Parts: sequence; structure tokens; C-alpha cells
Amino acid sequence: MAYYITKPIKIPLGEDDKDAKGRIRTFLKLRGKELKSCVLHRQSVDARNKEDVHFVCSYLVEATKAPINATLYTPPRDVLVEAQKTDCKASYIVVGAGPAGLFAALYLAKRGASVTVVERGSDVPERSARVQRFFDGGELDVNSNVQFGLGGAGTFSDGKLTSGISSPLTYTVFRQLVRSGAPREILTDALPHVGTDKLVNVVARMRDEIISFGGRFLFDSTVTDLIAERGVVLGVRLFGGETLRADGVLLACGHSARDLFYRVAEQGAEVQFKPFAVGVRVEHTREFVNTAQYGTLFATHRDLPAASYKLVMNGTSHSCYSFCMCPGGVVVAASSEPDAVVVNGMSNYLRDAPNSNSALVVNVTAEDVKRYGFGTGPFAGVEFQRDLEKKAYLLGGGNYIAPCQNVSDFVANRTSTHFDVTPSYPRGVRSASLRQLLPEDISDALCQALVCFDRKIKGFGSGGVLTAVESRTSSPVRIVRGADFQSNLRGLYPMGEGAGYAGGIVSSAVDGLRVAMSIL
Repeated sequence: MAYYITKPIKIPLGEDDKDAKGRIRTFLKLRGKELKSCVLHRQSVDARNKEDVHFVCSYLVEATKAPINATLYTPPRDVLVEAQKTDCKASYIVVGAGPAGLFAALYLAKRGASVTVVERGSDVPERSARVQRFFDGGELDVNSNVQFGLGGAGTFSDGKLTSGISSPLTYTVFRQLVRSGAPREILTDALPHVGTDKLVNVVARMRDEIISFGGRFLFDSTVTDLIAERGVVLGVRLFGGETLRADGVLLACGHSARDLFYRVAEQGAEVQFKPFAVGVRVEHTREFVNTAQYGTLFATHRDLPAASYKLVMNGTSHSCYSFCMCPGGVVVAASSEPDAVVVNGMSNYLRDAPNSNSALVVNVTAEDVKRYGFGTGPFAGVEFQRDLEKKAYLLGGGNYIAPCQNVSDFVANRTSTHFDVTPSYPRGVRSASLRQLLPEDISDALCQALVCFDRKIKGFGSGGVLTAVESRTSSPVRIVRGADFQSNLRGLYPMGEGAGYAGGIVSSAVDGLRVAMSIL
């Protein structure tokens, strides 16, 4: 017998497993005993026709003969399952405990290398407590917050696992996440997510697994310098003066480790400007988004998840697009520097909060930041981000209150006297003109996009609120590496989103695996 993947099959909402199996057997033109088993392989929602919303599914089937409407299935490799301990005597320091750092550390540790993970933020319990204190109005901890700590910035997000890459290593990433406690549905959902409430436990289990293979973690430990001699990196220096030496340093510091970007450049690593995007968080009610995407008939159907969207406008000078959509989520306070406001989105696994939000961002190039007055150096994007975040803090009136404006008022360039949707940003918002914050061409692109998106989702551009500033979409720098994944400083391996080689949980995890596998 062999296994096959079926072509996509339409499955009505509410259909039970028995009916689905009969439908699959008919679709494959198999008789009763010729179909030995079938399990869901991939599931998506087709809501193009609001009168007939349904699932589109493919299945992994075991059959005694080759069926029609199916192709032979060959399972991908799971490199973490295959990883065997060797007599490797090398030692490695992994800087950063986000997806890239955790997956690289796990692979190296399973292969027998000595691994030390250095993370400037805290372990899960203390990090969660510090983040919540800040959300509740307390002091910002610049080292342990939404950006820094075990799991990286993705831990306090939606835990989305969508990715534009097609690496076979994504199979390993998803299987490892499930082994670490992520919901099994991520293996089959077309738009998989873990949710912040579950992701904190997933990264904690990965931490424990790395430790079980001999790895160690240093939390609340900020790397301030590389130890380098004659162009070779030999270790790192921590805040307070402690030094750690190793055969290689894997730099997975995340997109907000600005001080470290500057320091590695000062020590000779080649760093370049990388295009990124900035904008706002747009927030509508979950009911509005569900109705817009599923239609009135199916908006509250129990089988359907909270609806999402993906919107793009390719303008003549700037593109604008939705990013990191959080159905049934909240807008969070994502600051990591004093007197600066940064927003991001977050949702728990159930996605049952009253609002749904998404980043609405505009691409920014090197030519743009030059026109904005920030020069042409590799850190021009960093300084532009910082300037926006400081202005957002002032526009909100201080105390990490965020500036906020109705969508309709932003388009009409008028002050909001009330909010059409109750903003979910935890530290409070203040009515302000976001055009005072953003460069004119970015504001214009956002206005054009909102008008455009209103034609795609009626009411999108005339209702809801905008909260600013969404500035940490991706790293504004790239720490250059060669084909062997090393920087021009030998022994330094830049990787993940912060180094400019990924954009999200899955692609970061894959990049960490690629680097670790290359090293060994």
C-alpha cells in the first residue's frame, strides 16, 4: 500500500467525518476496502460566494491501488528527528532566544555541540509579568518587554505561521512546534497560528529540550561587544564585563536590538540598509470583519474561525499593504526604548476578543529615508524609526499613551472627537492627527490605500480606528553574510529577522536551522 495526497475537495460546513470519508472515496473512485485511511492534510475557507461558504480540503490517504485525483506522497525529512549526537567538541554562543536562536540551538545541542543561549530579556514567567505590568501602566523595562525575552518578538503576537518561503525545512519547524505543545491544527490549517497564550508554553518546552541535550540559557544578559581578534570572533562580552568564549557566535538578536547593530558595525562587521515598512494599526470590530468576509449568512457559523484579510495596493511611488493581521486580537504596547511609542498586534489562540486588527504599512526605501533627512548610512532606517517613535510618544501626550484617529477622519484630515471603535491599546490613546506624525508621502499612500481597500471590503476605509506607530515590521538593517553564512568577521553567523534574513516565526526558524546545519 502507498500514501497519496488528494486534489482539493469541497467540503460543506458542518459535515461529519463519516460523510466526508464517503465523499473522498467517491472523489478518488475507490471501493470500500480500497481506501484504508484518510486524514486531513490541508484546509482553507472559500468565502468568495457569500451564499456558499465552505471548506476546501486535501487529504492524505492510504489506498491499496493508485486513485485518481491524487498524487503519490513522499514525506519530507524532519531534520530535528534525524539529528544524531556526534563526537562534536565545538562550542557555540547563540545571541537571542527568538525562533532563529531556539531552532539553531536545538539542532546544535542535539548534534552534541556545547551551546549557550544568551538572551537580554527574561524567561517566560518573569517576562510575562514585566510585560503585563507595562500594559497596566507600569514602568517600561528596556531589556524585557514585547520585543525581548524567551521566544522573541513573535511570542507576544498572534503566533502566525504563514510564510512566503518554500523551504523543506518548514516541515521540521511545524513538527517541532507541535512536539513542543502547539495545536495540531497548525499542520493542516492554510492560515495556521498558535496564539500568544499557547506560544509562551511552546517556547518554554523548547527551552527545556535544549537544556536536556546539554544546552544552557543566560537570561537577563545583554551582549555589549563581540570578542574579536584579527578579524575572527572568539566570543562575546556581557553587560557587567563577563566574557564568554566559543568556536562560533550565532547572532539572532531580533529586529529591535539597535545597540547591538551599531556595536557589531563598529567592530568591523559589514552592515547595510535594508528596506522595511512603517505605518499604523487599523482596528475594526471582529463582527464587522467576519460579516465582511463570510457574509451575513455565515458570519457566526460555529465551524468558521475569526475572519482574516490580506490587502495590497501597489501605488506609483509607494506600496501599502496589511501585515500581521490579528483576528479577534488586541493592539499592544511594543515599546523597547524610553519615551517612544510602538504598537503591534496580538491575539490568543481562540481569537475571541471584540476587535480585529492589522498593521497597515507603507514600504520605505533608502531613497525615502534620505529625503526624510536621515542620510544614506546603513543606520538611516534605524534613526527614521526612532524619530517616528519619539514623535508618537509626544503626540500621545507622554506616559506611552498612543496617538489614535478614526479611519474616516484620517482620510478627511480632521480631528476625531470620538472613536468609531473602542481602541484596545492597553495604556490608553489620545485623539491626534496622525498626519502630523508620518511623512506626507506615507500619509498620502495610506489614504489612497484606505479608499482602495474600502472598495474591496465595504466599510473598511470609512470605519474603525488607526493607532500609531507601527514601526517594527522588520529589521531596517542587514548584517551581511556569505555563502557559508559567516559575516566578514569570521566565526560570526548573522541569522534570523534581526540580521535581515527572515520575516516572521517560520522563516526565522528555518534560517536558524539552515545556519546550524551549515556549521556542522
